[in-house]
Amino acid sequence: MENLTTFIGRADTGMLLVETMTTQPSWRTQAKQLLRSFSDSYPHTPSRRSLENDDCYIHYIIEANVSFMTVCDKSYPKGLAYQFLEDVHQRFTQELGRSIPTYDRPYAAQQAFDMTLDKIRQKYFDPNSPENIAKMEKDISAIQTIMVSNIQEVLKRGEKLDRVNNLSQDLMAESKRFKSSAKYMNFQIWMKQMGFYIGGGVFVLGVLYWRFLM
Repeated sequence: MENLTTFIGRADTGMLLVETMTTQPSWRTQAKQLLRSFSDSYPHTPSRRSLENDDCYIHYIIEANVSFMTVCDKSYPKGLAYQFLEDVHQRFTQELGRSIPTYDRPYAAQQAFDMTLDKIRQKYFDPNSPENIAKMEKDISAIQTIMVSNIQEVLKRGEKLDRVNNLSQDLMAESKRFKSSAKYMNFQIWMKQMGFYIGGGVFVLGVLYWRFLM
């Protein structure tokens, strides 16, 4: 199992900024789907969450509009996964924090952060190392309140949100068309009314001209 396969992206737009190589294409697909679902509900997306799949967990945190996500085997300690994400978040912010608002294309931070991310992954890769065991003993209570959800349910909710958003946009477009049509009809009615008054005025002026000036 490829523990600590990691994805970093913007939570507001769903754009991937950094990812590690993986032999599991479905993970990349799910990561991109999750990022899109974050952008649909941001800033109301939970800032920390674990999503359960058939054979793995996807853990994520969202800090300052950036999502840090990692995929782990179910046997990999949850607390250690979150410490890894916190470490990644801190280093990413230290090294690239000022550049984050300027990232407007996918993988804009890949080259700048790739080596740093690889070094952090190596530190956390073995959960049984003395250093990582010590980390887990310190931070047991911090992860107990983190919500665990099924990833398929979350993605389905995202699809429903997409459908609602699409319906809302269609209704707005239809409303604009109706307003434009209504304005045109009101204008035509006004022109007909004004035509009647203008015609009557011209007739009266014609009579007066013929009677007094001819």
